[in-house]
Amino acid sequence: MFLQITAHRDPHLAAAAARHETRRPVMLARIGGWALLGLAVLLQWNGNGLNYTLLLAGVALAVVVPMFLINQGARRAIRDGASATFEISDGGLTSSTPESRHAYAWNAFRHVDFLAGQLVFSLGGSRSIQVPTRGLSPQQINEVLNTAVAHGVPVR
Repeated sequence: MFLQITAHRDPHLAAAAARHETRRPVMLARIGGWALLGLAVLLQWNGNGLNYTLLLAGVALAVVVPMFLINQGARRAIRDGASATFEISDGGLTSSTPESRHAYAWNAFRHVDFLAGQLVFSLGGSRSIQVPTRGLSPQQINEVLNTAVAHGVPVR
């Protein structure tokens, strides 16, 4: 199998992939922030006065940290606005831009996520490669996913 895709980076797809990749840390930050906000309100109701430190920390965790995580991931994904060429073969995935070329064997990927309009190949942590599927037939997408599964990469 060999498949070559050339596409411009789409900021909407990059943002969707960033939201998907950071959903666990974002959820934990929001829960922690709301817990701190709840504690500040509870202390206010008990007559201890409003604790501004808890209030600011809660707002920072519930709002600022999630925005930062998602925006950082989206910016990293579309850092260079140039078109990219992706080559998918039995050996792995290669990503090329006018400035660089990176090749990854299948065992470098932790999993592949099939999102609307793209395949997200996760390298671990918050690093991933987003491959747009615009212009690919459903059969070609299934062929890529089956190749990933054949090489031991879980598909979600």
